[in-house]
Amino acid sequence: MIRLLIFLLGLALALPALADQIVLKNGDKLTGQIISSDAATLTLKTEYAGDIKIKRDSIASIAADAPLNVQMADKTVVATVAPAAEPEKVVIQAPGAEAVTAPLAEVAAFRNDPSQRAYERELERNLHPRLNDFWQGFVSFSVAGASGNAETATYSTSLAASRAAGKNKMALYFNQVYATQSTQQPFGATANRLSGGYRLDRDVSRRMFVFATTDFDYDQFLDLDLRSVVGGGLGFKVWKSNRGFLDVGSGGVFNREKFGSGLIRKAGELLINEELGLKVNSRLKLSQRMSLYPNLSDTGQYRLNLDTGASMPIFGWLEWNIGFSSRYLSNPPPGLKSNDLLYTTGIRLSFDQTKIR
Repeated sequence: MIRLLIFLLGLALALPALADQIVLKNGDKLTGQIISSDAATLTLKTEYAGDIKIKRDSIASIAADAPLNVQMADKTVVATVAPAAEPEKVVIQAPGAEAVTAPLAEVAAFRNDPSQRAYERELERNLHPRLNDFWQGFVSFSVAGASGNAETATYSTSLAASRAAGKNKMALYFNQVYATQSTQQPFGATANRLSGGYRLDRDVSRRMFVFATTDFDYDQFLDLDLRSVVGGGLGFKVWKSNRGFLDVGSGGVFNREKFGSGLIRKAGELLINEELGLKVNSRLKLSQRMSLYPNLSDTGQYRLNLDTGASMPIFGWLEWNIGFSSRYLSNPPPGLKSNDLLYTTGIRLSFDQTKIR
């Protein structure tokens, strides 16, 4: 019995390990396990180089020891794949079916079972998205302080989240800054501002979209108890790619401002806005958003909101962030300044739920 076990073990070690084989048009041969592919690339898991991506148009033939999920133009079959006698073609053999010879270029994808299950989950998610699908954004925190001759503390937080599914896109944002000092009288807050809002976009064509928006602001040192803005308009997608986007839009809003003095102002405003997101490289991301509100009820007056930011990854989902924002009001209450500027820097936690991991 021991001799038989030793013989079987030796036979198993002598057998070559099962491996898929990719032959390139230049004659090179690569072995490993086919993970997945699309029209552009094929991912091969190897022992010597990990996962490598191969351009589909550089592949001359494919041979798979184990069945793969082979996606054709009209169906997906579980089948073995072997090189055909003709160049750049494969023989697809599904159990119980006649073998089919097809050009490699006509095969939409090859996937192993885990990749096929992930593909089907993603397909279902795109066809029937749930409310908690496709969110991406960040939460940022920053703290600054001093002690000794100066006793100060500044805290700021911000959140931005967006969800695009089908023709609809929704976005939420929140910003807060609070600063205090106990260096000299009067002690207490030196900055205290909150703002937040919600926006919903719906595509009406590849380039055009309609939007509805609402924004809320509180600013202790502008004597602003609450600004409520509700409106909507029409937008245009000037540019969109894997590197970023540029959107512009115009519409109208209703603005109600309540100040601590008891003053209440209501006005119709024109809205002109622009938003830019840009990946400068694999590490640096820039964002910028501008909204101009000319006052239609009190002509000559206007508001301007400007927010810019830059972020770089520290590791994984942790990023370093720097931001600048400006809030300009042409007709502030008497004795107050028109413009409030805010500079922040700190860390932020990013999240991206647009793809199944």
